[in-house]
Amino acid sequence: MLKQNISVKDQFGIKYVIQATVDNYFANTQCFSNLKYITVEGEDIRPSFEMFFQSTLSVKIFKIDKIN
Repeated sequence: MLKQNISVKDQFGIKYVIQATVDNYFANTQCFSNLKYITVEGEDIRPSFEMFFQSTLSVKIFKIDKIN
């Protein structure tokens, strides 16, 4: 697994630059389906079917904004 910096927004529109864990194909495809989970404030969050990431600690919902 590889690490990639990405930008996400929470449900309030606040942007964060965080680290995502991606598989080995991500470098070639840049496809979000190759993204395994994001890490926000020490919490690893896996995506839902709609590619939303819901934190169980902060109860925030994150959506990918862009790949940095």
